[in-house]
Amino acid sequence: MQFIYPNILFGLLAVIIPVVIHLFNFRKYKRIYFSNVRLLSQFQLRTRKQSQLLHYLVLATRILTIVFLVFAFAQPYIPSDSKINSGKVNAVSVFIDNSFSMETSGDEGRLIDEARNKAVKIASAFDADDRFQLLTNDFEGRHQRFVSRDEFVQSVREIAVSPAVRTLAEIDSRQRDLFNRQRTPASIAYIISDFQQSTLLTKLPDSTSGYNSYFIPVQGKQTGNLYIDTCWFENPVLRINQIADLRIRIRNNSKDDVQKIPVRLMINGSQRAVAAVDIPAEGSALVNLSFSNPNAGVFKAVAEINDYPVTFDDNYYFVFRVSEHIPVLAVNQNEAFNKYLVPVFGLDSILHLDNSSDRQIDYSSLPSYRLIILNNLKTISSGAVQELVRYINQGGNLLIFPSLSAKAADLNLLLSELGSDLYREIDSAQSRISSLNTNHPILRDVFEKNTLKEDNIDLPTILKHFGILQSSGGKSETLISLDNGDPLMTVFPGGSGKVYLSAIPLADEAGNFPRHAIFVPVMLNIAFQSEDVQPFMYYTSGGGGINAGTVKPEGENVFKIRNESGDYEFIPEYRSIDGRSFIYVNDQIEKAGFYYIMDGENLITTLAFNINRKESDLRTASMEGLRQLAAGIPGMELLEHGKKDLGRIISEDSSGKKLWKWFIIAALIAITAEVLLLRFFRKTYKTEG
Repeated sequence: MQFIYPNILFGLLAVIIPVVIHLFNFRKYKRIYFSNVRLLSQFQLRTRKQSQLLHYLVLATRILTIVFLVFAFAQPYIPSDSKINSGKVNAVSVFIDNSFSMETSGDEGRLIDEARNKAVKIASAFDADDRFQLLTNDFEGRHQRFVSRDEFVQSVREIAVSPAVRTLAEIDSRQRDLFNRQRTPASIAYIISDFQQSTLLTKLPDSTSGYNSYFIPVQGKQTGNLYIDTCWFENPVLRINQIADLRIRIRNNSKDDVQKIPVRLMINGSQRAVAAVDIPAEGSALVNLSFSNPNAGVFKAVAEINDYPVTFDDNYYFVFRVSEHIPVLAVNQNEAFNKYLVPVFGLDSILHLDNSSDRQIDYSSLPSYRLIILNNLKTISSGAVQELVRYINQGGNLLIFPSLSAKAADLNLLLSELGSDLYREIDSAQSRISSLNTNHPILRDVFEKNTLKEDNIDLPTILKHFGILQSSGGKSETLISLDNGDPLMTVFPGGSGKVYLSAIPLADEAGNFPRHAIFVPVMLNIAFQSEDVQPFMYYTSGGGGINAGTVKPEGENVFKIRNESGDYEFIPEYRSIDGRSFIYVNDQIEKAGFYYIMDGENLITTLAFNINRKESDLRTASMEGLRQLAAGIPGMELLEHGKKDLGRIISEDSSGKKLWKWFIIAALIAITAEVLLLRFFRKTYKTEG
C-alpha cells in the first residue's frame, strides 16, 4: 500500500491528544455520607475493572478514528502495473474516431456521442493537474498540444464527424511524437473507435514502446451498408448526340439481399435516367444508364440511391465533357496534305484536321492540338525535337508514320528523348497482319464478336516495314502485330500524353494498310482517344495534384477553389510543372460536391469530389479479434469494461486501487462504536438492602 500524499501521515501525531486525555484524567472520587444505607439501592454501581475496560475501549475507538481519517486524507492505494505516477503530472492522449461510420447507432445512441462520453469519463479518472490531449481523424493543429482537463472536455464536446480516416499506425505515430515533446513522468494513450477493418486496421504499428495504449471499442448495431462504389463511361470521349453508356457499380455489404433499389442520374440538376437494381448479400451489381447530349460543354452529374442512416456514400458526384471538336495537325514531308488522312478525318464533324509541311510548322500553336501526326518525315530537326518533347510532356499525343527513305537513327533522336520504343532497320519481307489487341480502346469496338477467329477474314498485307524495338521497359503496348511477330503499331505513355508508332508509312509501296477498311476506325479512335479527358472526380482525402491546364495566374491573381453554393472558398497550393499548372487541395475539402477552380473571377474548370469509399465498408473487428490484435502489439491492451463504470476502471488501472473511501467508512464505524460504548456499555447494579 502506498500514499498519494504521504506528508499528511504526520497527522497521526494527533493520536497523542486522546491518549493524554485518558492518561491524565484528574477527576477525584468524593466520599458521601448517608444517614441510611438503604438509600444506596437507588444508585447504579460500577466495578473498577469494568470502568477501566470501558475506558480503554473508548480510547481505542478514538485513536482508530484519528488514524483512519489521517489515512483517508493521505489517499492510500494499492499500486497497479501501470506506468502512471499518482500525485505527479502525467500526459494522457485520447483518440476519438470521428469518421462517418461513427454515425451509426449503438446501445447508447450514436457511436460518436458514446465516444464523447467515454472520453469525458477517461478525463475524470485522472487528477485535475494532469495534461490531456485530444486527437481525431482530422489531425487538427489545435489538437497538437496538451491542455487542462476543462479545456479537453470542451474540445471533446465540439467534435464533429469528418470524411478523414486514419490507420492505427498513423495514430500511434502521432501520439508518440506528442508524448516525446511533452516529456512528462509518464504517458498513457486511449483509442476510442468502432475499429473498422477497411480503414483503421489496414496498417498496424509495431509497438507502443514507452507508454501504454488501450483499445476502447464502441460497437454499433448496424453492420450493413448499401453504397455507390464507382462510375465510368464505356467510351470516355463523349460527342454531341452520341449515346453515352454510364456504368454504375453498387455494393451491398449487408447480410440480406436487396431488391428494386432505384438508381437515378441527375445531370445539371435534371433527371436524365433511372433504373432499378437487385443486389445480392455481400455482393455488387452493375447498372447501365444511357443518355445523349445535344450540346457540347462541361456537365455536372450525380448518381443517386437512398440508404438510411449511412448516407454519405449514396451520392456519387462526377464531371464529364462533351467535345465540340478535336483539333488534329498533320505535318507532311514537303506536301500540303496527305491523300489518306484528309478523307478519314472528314468523316466526323467533331474532328478538325489542319495540314502543314515540315517547313511551315508554327511551334507556338502546337499546344492547341490534341493530336499531331508526323507523316512521311525523313528527318526531324533538333528544334522540332525539343518542341515535340515539350508538347508530349504537357499532355499532347503524337502519331508517327515514318518515310521509307528515312534512317532509323534520325527518327530515334526524338524517340530516345521520350524514352519510347525505337525504330530498327527496314524489313523487306512480305507479311500480313496476324493479331489485333481488341482489349485496347483503339480496337475494342472495331470488330464484332468472334469475327477475328474466322479463317477467311481479310486483313492488310504489308510489303515492307520498319522494325520496332520495344525498349521502354514494358510500358509500351502493341496494338497490331504481324505474322512474323513484329509489331505494326505500338502505343507508349510519354510524359502526360501518348506516342503512337507505325512501322509503315502511308504509302502504297509499303502495303495496303492505308486503303484497308481497318485503317479508318484505327485513325478515328486514335483521334478520339487523344481528347483531353479530365478525371471523373477526386477524393476529398486525395493528396495528388490537379491539372489546371496551361492557365497561369497573372499579376495579383491567385488560383481559388470555390464550392457550388459559393459559401466556401480557399486558396490551394500551386505549382508550375513543365508549363502546366497543378493545384493541391491538401485535405481542405471536407464535403462531397462540385467545386470550381477560379483565376480571379474567371472560371478555369469544374471539379467533382467524393468521400473515399473505404469508409463505406462498416464491418468492424470482433472483441476476440481485438484481443488477438492487442496481444500481438507490445504495449497495447484491450480495455473491456462491460457495464462497469469506465472512469472507475481506468482510475484503478492507472492509479491503482484507491482505498480512501474504505478508510472513511472505517472512521465512521469507529465513531459509531464509541457512541454505542458510551451509551449502552454501562452495566448497572442495584445494591442489596
